[in-house]
Amino acid sequence: MIATAISRAAAGVCGALLLLAIAVPALAQSSSAQVPPPPPQGARFGVHLGVATCLGSNCHGAVDRPPGSVVKGNEYIIWSTRDKHHDAYRVLTEEKGIKIARALGLPDAASQKICLDCHADNVPPNLRGPEFHLQDDNVGCEACHGGASSWLGIHISGATHEENVRAGLYPTEQPDKRAERCLGCHFGDETRFLDHRIYGAGHPRLRFELDTFTAIQPAHFEVTPSYVARKGRITDMQVWGAGQAIALIRRMDAILDPRRQKGVFPDFVVFDCQSCHHMYEPYRPLPAISGQGPGSVKLNDANAVMFSVAAKRVAPAVAQNLSTHMLALHRASNEDWAAAKREAAAVRQAAASLVPTLSHHDYGREDIFAMANAVIALGLEPVAEFARVEQIALTLGAIRSQLISSGYIDESQSQATMAAIQAITASFPTEGTVKPDEFIKAVKDFQRALGR
Repeated sequence: MIATAISRAAAGVCGALLLLAIAVPALAQSSSAQVPPPPPQGARFGVHLGVATCLGSNCHGAVDRPPGSVVKGNEYIIWSTRDKHHDAYRVLTEEKGIKIARALGLPDAASQKICLDCHADNVPPNLRGPEFHLQDDNVGCEACHGGASSWLGIHISGATHEENVRAGLYPTEQPDKRAERCLGCHFGDETRFLDHRIYGAGHPRLRFELDTFTAIQPAHFEVTPSYVARKGRITDMQVWGAGQAIALIRRMDAILDPRRQKGVFPDFVVFDCQSCHHMYEPYRPLPAISGQGPGSVKLNDANAVMFSVAAKRVAPAVAQNLSTHMLALHRASNEDWAAAKREAAAVRQAAASLVPTLSHHDYGREDIFAMANAVIALGLEPVAEFARVEQIALTLGAIRSQLISSGYIDESQSQATMAAIQAITASFPTEGTVKPDEFIKAVKDFQRALGR
C-alpha cells in the first residue's frame, strides 16, 4: 500500500533521476547498423521473441557488467528476482486467482484472456517466436518494450537509442509514453479494463502513481552521464505530472466509453470506492470540495486534484478550466449522465492539452517548492476520500525525490523528510483506511522539515 513510499527510499533511488528504460543498449554506440522500416505507430505487436533472447551474459543477464557496456547488464536478474511483474502469471494459478475466476463464472484464471491480457505478455499466437513462453515470460521485457523482431538485430549490433526507437523499440524513457504503457494495465485502456465486476469477485484494488512505481519496480536501469546523453534528462516531476495527466485521461475515457455503461448505471469503477465501502456512522460529514451533499456517490477525482497542482504552476488558465468542468462533472454524475459525459470530454481535453508540457517542463526550485506547498495544503485539510489521501502521500514522496536529486534540500532535511514519509506510511494501517490525526501530523512534520 502506501509502504511504497518507504520502498522508494529503500530501493536507493531517492537521489536519482527516475527514468524507466528496462533494456538499455548494452554494447558499443556505433550507428552504422542498417535500420529497418518502423512498425506501425504505437504497435505493441511485433513478433515477441521471448525473455530468453535478452538474458545472455553479454546482454542483460550478466552478474558483472559486460566489457564495454554502458549499462550494468543485470536487468534480467533484477526482473527475475525482485520485480513483481516476473510473478504476474503465477498468481493466476494460486488460490486467490482461482477463487476470483470461479466467482466470475470462469473455470480458471490461467487460461482466460480477461486475466492474461495483464498478467502475461498475451500477444496473439502468430506473434510468438519459438523462444516465447507465455507462462514463463510473465510480464517480461517485450510486454513493455514491444515485440523485438524488428529491433533486436540492430540493438545488439550497437545502434543508437534513437535508431532502436525508430525500428520499433517502445520509448519507455519518455514520461507520457511510459504512463500510457503502464496504465494500460494499472488502470485500463480500450482493450483491457478491470471493471467493478472483477473487483466484486475479489481482485485487489488498483493503485498507481508513475514516479513511485518506477522506483519500486524496482527500476532496472542505472542513471549515468551516458544514460542522460542517450535518452535525455527526465525528472521525477515530469514523470509524476505525465502520470497524473494520463491517469486522468484514462478515467475520463472510462466515463465516455459506452461499453462501460452497465444498464442504467455507469461502471462503478469510475467512482470513489469509499463513497459506498465505508463503515456506517450516524454522523459522517463529507467535505464540500466536490460540491456534493451527504449520501452522494462521488467520482474518484484523486488524479484530477493532483493534476491541478501541476497545471496551476505551468498553465493557470487550464487549471481554472479544469476546476470548472470537474465541479460540473461531479454535479452531473448524480443527476444527468449525458451531461456528465460532456463534462468528462472537457476534462479529458484539458488534461490532454498539458501532456506534452508536463512531460517536458523544466521544474525549477520555485516550481517544486510551490507544488510542495500546494500538496501539503491538501494534506492538511480534513481527511477526505482515501484515494485522494493516498495520492497526496505518493506525491510527497515524488516531490522529496525531486528535491534531493536537484540538490534543493540538504542531508538533514533529507533525513527529516524521510522520517515524515515513514510516519505518513504508518498512518495507513490497512488497505483503504487512514488515521486522520496521524496523517495530518506527519504531513506537518514533512512541512516543517522543508522549512515551509
